[in-house]
Amino acid sequence: MMNTLTNTINWSEKYRPITLDDICNQDNIINSLKNILITKNLPHLIFYGPSGIGKTSTILTLAKYIFGDDYINHIAEFNASEDRGINIIRDKIKLYAKQSININKNFPPWKIIILDDADTLTQDAQYALRRIIEQYSNITRFCIIFNNINKIIGPIFSRFAVYRFKPINNTNIYNRLKYIIDKEQITVSETLLNKIISISDNDLRKAINLLQNYNSNIDFLSGYYPDINILFTYILNKDTNNIHTFINNFFNDGYSLSLQIKLFFDYILNMDLECNIKGQILNIIIEVDQSLNKGCDEYINFMKIIYFMLIVIP
Repeated sequence: MMNTLTNTINWSEKYRPITLDDICNQDNIINSLKNILITKNLPHLIFYGPSGIGKTSTILTLAKYIFGDDYINHIAEFNASEDRGINIIRDKIKLYAKQSININKNFPPWKIIILDDADTLTQDAQYALRRIIEQYSNITRFCIIFNNINKIIGPIFSRFAVYRFKPINNTNIYNRLKYIIDKEQITVSETLLNKIISISDNDLRKAINLLQNYNSNIDFLSGYYPDINILFTYILNKDTNNIHTFINNFFNDGYSLSLQIKLFFDYILNMDLECNIKGQILNIIIEVDQSLNKGCDEYINFMKIIYFMLIVIP
């Protein structure tokens, strides 16, 4: 396979969808948006769902339909994760939202603000955003994009058409990667392709990035530990000395436990264990995943999983 590391063009941008029909696995949403285009009355939009499934691509493609080649002059993109406080709302978004627009009979009398990672905004910032939406709706449409719906305040939803984007299935990811492989005229084995799909966890953008940056160690690039199966062998053999060595090497090599949770799940599900034991271990892994999301110590939580398995596995 050719070395793509020197390729300066990001493939996830190079192969970003051009038309609404290019958006993968979101047929109901695309059909709804096409109906909106017919009416030419765009509401405020909420797009939510996992990362890398086409939320930002959809609104950009929609803007191209509405404004044509001049779409870039009718939209403004902001990322809330860069400044999750109220300043981004007052100093940046409000400033753009209240700007008047040049009346053009060929275009609607409003512009679009795209706010990504909105679930990182504080509650105060969200309430300030709500007031701006109410105040400037006549000249500005908002598209708010996020992953976690539970972190958005209720009053915002009443002003938006809400669309939930579902994960992209493996078949669609496979087909998109094969399309890119053909276009780039590279050779990728089916084994590697399936590996990329597996560790991308339904995130098409991640899968494309892994494909572009492929080298002989795809696990290292993705952050997945390549020899995690060895750990389970040590656990089954109650080999505590090698377990401690494994954990120390794991963290010394810079790996993160958070990225291994899916591997743990898959491995436990395929182990030859009684169902009740599997269930207990999976519950512990879920607890650990929740703890890690709250910023708890990875080493302690790794040990929690391992020692629980040492206790319950005969």
